[in-house]
Amino acid sequence: MKRRIQIGLVTWLLLCFTSAIAQTNLARLKAWEGKYPTEKKGRVTRRFFSDPAIRSALAKLLSRNDFTLLTKEYSVETPILGHGDYLTVKVCRPHNCPEQAAFAINLTTGVVYVRMAIDENARWFSSKGNESDLPQNVREYMEDFSRTEIGSR
Repeated sequence: MKRRIQIGLVTWLLLCFTSAIAQTNLARLKAWEGKYPTEKKGRVTRRFFSDPAIRSALAKLLSRNDFTLLTKEYSVETPILGHGDYLTVKVCRPHNCPEQAAFAINLTTGVVYVRMAIDENARWFSSKGNESDLPQNVREYMEDFSRTEIGSR
């Protein structure tokens, strides 16, 4: 009986630390705020969408084609903006910004939101829930490619 309690306690502690590590992992993404998703310094290129936490979430959420559009083909990028627990970025196809995408991640929960749009036709994807779970000002920012700031509603 004592052995079971010890095993249970160790398991509980591991789960707590794993959760804390995951949250710390996402908190480090805050360093991207104000930067572009593709950052070149000399011969070194860093890509926001190549971060393992973001890449794996997107790979589970999107089709291969949508994943490629968001992370490679939509190469016109806006700076990554932060608002509360969220980081957001918008990207579009060069010389064709009516074809665009927006991405948001909640740094506390890890929930990812993606909006893919061509003209007025938009599709939303979410790793949990749907776009109505986003704060209104973040959702409105993602829906309007011409907006350069997240409103403070």
